[in-house]
Amino acid sequence: MQVLNAFFYRQTLFLVIQYLRLGSKHNRGDTPMTSAVQEKINRINKGYAFAKKNLPDSITAYLQFSAQAKKDDALSAKTKELVALGIALAVRCNGCLLYHMKSCKKLGVTREEILNVFEMAVMMGGGPVFTSAAELEEAMEEFYPLPVEEKK
Repeated sequence: MQVLNAFFYRQTLFLVIQYLRLGSKHNRGDTPMTSAVQEKINRINKGYAFAKKNLPDSITAYLQFSAQAKKDDALSAKTKELVALGIALAVRCNGCLLYHMKSCKKLGVTREEILNVFEMAVMMGGGPVFTSAAELEEAMEEFYPLPVEEKK
């Protein structure tokens, strides 16, 4: 039975990865930021503003620590952002996912690199990480849209 479960697990992972690589039929990148993604980003920004207003010293210290941690060192800033994205996926933090996808895009991370990170997150986190696939797809459509197919 375990062999059968492992087979279905691998097949499901393969299908999810292929679906994300090919993109969904809903948004091929021909529209600006989707309202759902923008709404989530706005909520994150609103929460950030609330925290900064009410906990200015703590938030300032956190932001200083965060900036220091993200600097190029033994690992590049790009690699560190990919690690953060993998952790966001593994712990299923959807707000973190959007934030780190946006940062990955700015650092030149490719779709394939994002999918490799998702694959590793699923390998380490198992089935529960699959629940992040829908959020990842939405973020991929926003930050890594596929070109609109040419009309024949």
